[in-house]
Amino acid sequence: MRTDAVVGAARSAGPDPAGRGRTLVVVGGLPGAGKTTLLRRLLAQRPAGVVGLDSEDVAARLTAAAGGLPYRALRPLVHVVHRVRVVAMTLGGAPVVVLTDPWTSPWWRAVVTAAARRAGRSVRLLLLDAPQDAAEDGQAARGRVVPERSMRRHAARWARLLRRLDADRDVDPGADRDVNPGADPSTILRVDRAGARRLTLDGVLRGRPDDPPPA
Repeated sequence: MRTDAVVGAARSAGPDPAGRGRTLVVVGGLPGAGKTTLLRRLLAQRPAGVVGLDSEDVAARLTAAAGGLPYRALRPLVHVVHRVRVVAMTLGGAPVVVLTDPWTSPWWRAVVTAAARRAGRSVRLLLLDAPQDAAEDGQAARGRVVPERSMRRHAARWARLLRRLDADRDVDPGADRDVNPGADPSTILRVDRAGARRLTLDGVLRGRPDDPPPA
């Protein structure tokens, strides 16, 4: 399934699947944590009006078009193309955009959430919390390994992000100003891989992730 495609040209401007208004769902986590797998599961029923954005799709297309160039040579271009598409789609007309992203870069978090606010979107953040060794195993399984230095940086920022979230919530249970800037503070969900397997897009959009899938 091409997760970056609008599900049907006419359907892309269709009704919000959960009746929640225009929404950006960010699936955050370390590279290799399972974000792409979760995105594909959430979009498996091809819900109307939903766009999925994942850098894996950009990487696959550019690698196929590059005539054998190694991925490490394409990585900067993949990042640029993906980020341009993220901003464009967030500002665009689809009722729901579901994005996978490490969410470890403060400046990029600010860019994405600013685009969402400009587009009148609420933001829901789904943090997929997998240990670093499990994420590295996931990278090996997909055949694309993040350079060691970059992975250390991601892991350090991810740990800091989670600590900040926990510390803020100790003081204010709804605080998320650094993790999800400018968003409704009640819209962060943190799950492990086992918890992620129970999620549905409808439940995430409704803020009731434990709801069973619709019949």
